[in-house]
Amino acid sequence: MFVVPWKFPVKVSMRGNVITKVEFLKGKEKTIARRPKSGVAAALYDNMLAYFSGERISFNRYEVELRSAFLRRVLGEVRKIGYGETTTYGELAKKLETSPRAVGQALKANPAPVVIPCHRVLAKRGLGGFSQGLDVKRELLRIEGIDLIT
Repeated sequence: MFVVPWKFPVKVSMRGNVITKVEFLKGKEKTIARRPKSGVAAALYDNMLAYFSGERISFNRYEVELRSAFLRRVLGEVRKIGYGETTTYGELAKKLETSPRAVGQALKANPAPVVIPCHRVLAKRGLGGFSQGLDVKRELLRIEGIDLIT
């Protein structure tokens, strides 16, 4: 486990080289941010710092623990959404031949926001939801140059 410093500090949990959970602390707990010494965790830490500083970073090389086939299918498609791009729940549902509600539930279960960029999925008219809070979603979109008036 390590914490990446940012406006909303990010706690990352890993099992070996696999990410098991990413969460924004937003004052929930006091944890000192320290860079992991080496390996995948250190690379991820550095990539997250660069991303939060506005650099165009892809997190696709990092493995995330996903517990169901449907979640792997939906979040695999979400990983294809490019930096600074967005799609809607409906567009994603159509591509996956499922419902927008099912897509929303899968995004809510995303264990690794930012790494799997579910913040890039919007409602047909507006921001939509985000398990880590809409303030975080807005800020992640802003970093990528997407300013929404919602």
